[in-house]
Amino acid sequence: MTIRSIKIYHVDATKTLTKGYVFCRVEAEDGTVGWGEAYAIPRRERGIAEFIKGLGVMLMTLDDVSPQSFRENVFGWYDEGHLSIDLSSAASAIEVALWDILGKQAGKPVCDLLGDVVQRSLPLYVNMDPVNDHHQSIERLVQRCAAMKERGFDAVKIYPMEYEPLEEAVECVRRVRAALGDDTHLLLDAWALDGAQSAVEAARAFAPFNPFWFEEPVAGERISDMAEVRRQIDLPIVTGERQSGLHHFRAVLEGRAADILNPDIVSVGGILEILEIARLAETYGAKIAPHCWNSTTVAVAAMAHACAVMPNALIGEYFADYEPFFSEFGELDIDVSGGMVTIGDAPGLGVRMNEAALAGHEI
Repeated sequence: MTIRSIKIYHVDATKTLTKGYVFCRVEAEDGTVGWGEAYAIPRRERGIAEFIKGLGVMLMTLDDVSPQSFRENVFGWYDEGHLSIDLSSAASAIEVALWDILGKQAGKPVCDLLGDVVQRSLPLYVNMDPVNDHHQSIERLVQRCAAMKERGFDAVKIYPMEYEPLEEAVECVRRVRAALGDDTHLLLDAWALDGAQSAVEAARAFAPFNPFWFEEPVAGERISDMAEVRRQIDLPIVTGERQSGLHHFRAVLEGRAADILNPDIVSVGGILEILEIARLAETYGAKIAPHCWNSTTVAVAAMAHACAVMPNALIGEYFADYEPFFSEFGELDIDVSGGMVTIGDAPGLGVRMNEAALAGHEI
């Protein structure tokens, strides 16, 4: 396979949501189009788009393109041993698009090209980060969580440390748990506290409310501190959203610093990379719960297909409040309902992007 063209789109959603989003359209020589998405870090979206442009130039010099050959070239000579998460996010966008092309050419869902499918449905948790109000009251948060339970989500994630002091954070968790009842999973994200003991204190204060997990107690690169937190508390520890590179995840596992890894499929390098992380995690008895602070289109579909062949896939992230915005730009031929994402028979990723709507966002 050879590649004819690559287009990049930057959808600035900051008036409605919390950041911008980056997509790419990759067209093969036979006219098959694949779609990719990059994990777009706020205020760095255009830099990530420039990485995609550079990778695209490299891609179109290859005589026989595949996700594997593209990955080898990125991690072989393009990054020159200096991989960053921005470059990795850009590489993810192209790699995912190549899988979309291969699936369409084969007339099969991407998951059927990846190996033995162990689950075509993946549970989702809904992220309750405010859409456009970073100072929402606890009352408003409780209302939103209850609304998501009514929609069928039986797992929600909140950020209790947004409320200070710790007593207020505990009150937040208490009220959300009371509203959700005991049959809904409550996931807590500490969003990287300053020190291990602060994280331990918070985790112990939240423990009576039966959290499903305690995410990012300290910054992900502080592996020894995270391991110390894990030694002192009984809640499952989650980390991985801010890092790329298999070496980091191996260090986390070797350091006994986490129970669950949450790499973002469109920041770690794409489908092949997250599958390699998942295989490594499985050897340590760890689960995978992909991070997905992305659109409700391409990245969600890629996450579902990758998790379909992971025996240790636990749950995926979803921003249900983003659906109205992204309905203009694309739709899924896979089902998202009842707190699950379910892959059907659509070839490729099962994503149909609205090129007319995206046209004004090309860069």
